[in-house]
Amino acid sequence: MTKQTGKCALCGGDLAFKYRPMPQWNVSGFICSKCYSQKLLEHYITPDRQNITKK
Repeated sequence: MTKQTGKCALCGGDLAFKYRPMPQWNVSGFICSKCYSQKLLEHYITPDRQNITKK
């Protein structure tokens, strides 16, 4: 039995684990962990705080 992997709807990379995008993102299909993390950052962190790093 072979495990079928799909492709990420955003970057086209192989999916080791399928993440379902939030409806607000307007993405159809599953996305990879890297794209999911990036989308979460874009969605939850306000634009004026994205470039701030902790010391």
